[in-house]
Amino acid sequence: MAKEQRFPFTIQNVTEEEDAVIKQYYKGYNRPFVRIGPHGYLWPAGYGDHAADIYNLEVRPDDIWVTSYSRSGTTWLQELVWLVQNNLDFETASSVSVSTRYAFIEYPTLASEVRKPTPNPIMKGQSATDEDYTTFPSLPSPRYVKSHSPLSLLPSNLLETAKVFHIARDPRDVVVSYHFMHIMFRYFDQSVQVREFWNLFKRNLILHAPLEEQVREAWELRDHPNMMFLMYEEMKQDLPGVIDRVCKFLGKEYTREQKDKLNEYLQFDNMKKKSPSGDEKKNSELTFMRKGKSGGWVQYFDDEMKKEAEEYMNKYHMCTKLQFPDVNS
Repeated sequence: MAKEQRFPFTIQNVTEEEDAVIKQYYKGYNRPFVRIGPHGYLWPAGYGDHAADIYNLEVRPDDIWVTSYSRSGTTWLQELVWLVQNNLDFETASSVSVSTRYAFIEYPTLASEVRKPTPNPIMKGQSATDEDYTTFPSLPSPRYVKSHSPLSLLPSNLLETAKVFHIARDPRDVVVSYHFMHIMFRYFDQSVQVREFWNLFKRNLILHAPLEEQVREAWELRDHPNMMFLMYEEMKQDLPGVIDRVCKFLGKEYTREQKDKLNEYLQFDNMKKKSPSGDEKKNSELTFMRKGKSGGWVQYFDDEMKKEAEEYMNKYHMCTKLQFPDVNS
C-alpha cells in the first residue's frame, strides 16, 4: 500500500458572518462551514474531516471517473460512459440505477449534523449512492466513480492512472437547476427563490463554489491523454458526435446502428422516464431529471439578475477561457 500523502491544502472555517448567512439556508449544521485550498472551495465541516481520506484514495488503471460541478449534466454523461464501456448493456442500465453502478465518493461528507437521514419522497427512498469513499477501496474492478470535488482535491495521481471525464455547463443554467435541487433534497426551504440562490452563488456561499475555478482546473487539463472535457451544450447540440468521441477515448468500436440505438436511449425524455423521479408530473421543477434544456435560465432571471449574470459571465470567461455553444433548446 502506498504511503499516505499529507493533504496539501489549508482547511479553514468561513468567517462568522459568512457562516451565519449560510446557515440561514443550509439547516442542520452545527459546525462552521469550511473553505479549502487557495480557491476557497465551500464544503460542510464533514468534508474537511475526510478531505485527506478522499485525497489518498488508491486509483486503479481501470477506474473511470466522471467529475463535474453539480447539475452540469453529470448523470447524462455517467450513463453514456457506462454504456460505452460496458458493450451497450441496455438491460443492466435500465434495471440497475446509475447510483448503484457509480460510487459517489464524497456523498457522506455532505450529511447534516443534526437531522437523521430521511428518504426523500420525490426520490422514492433511493439513496444518492450505494458506495462512497469508505467502501471504495474494497470494490471490485472495474470501478465507476462520480465526484463533484474539484480535481485538486482528488487523488494526485488520478489523471496519470485512470480515465477521467469532466462535464461543464453554462453557469446560469447550473444556478437554476441547482436551486431546484437544493429544494428537492431539502437543503433549502421551499420558500427560497432563485433570486436568493443567485445572491448566494455570486458570493460563493453555495456548496462546491466557486464554480469557475472548478471548471478552470479541468479545462486546463483538457489536453491530457486521460482527460475528456465535455460541455453539456455539446451533448445537446450533437450527441452522436459526442458518442463517437467517447467511444474513441475509451477504445470502443460500435456500428452506426448500435450508436444510433445508444443515441435514442440517451434522449432526455427516455432518461427522465427511468430516473428515480420519473413518474412525477412532467413539468414539475422538483424532479431529478428536470427539463434538460439549455438557455432556460432566461425565464428565471429578471432584468437586474441578467445584468449581474453578464458581469459574472465576463469573470467566468476570463477565468476559464471557455465559451459555450449557443444552444437555446
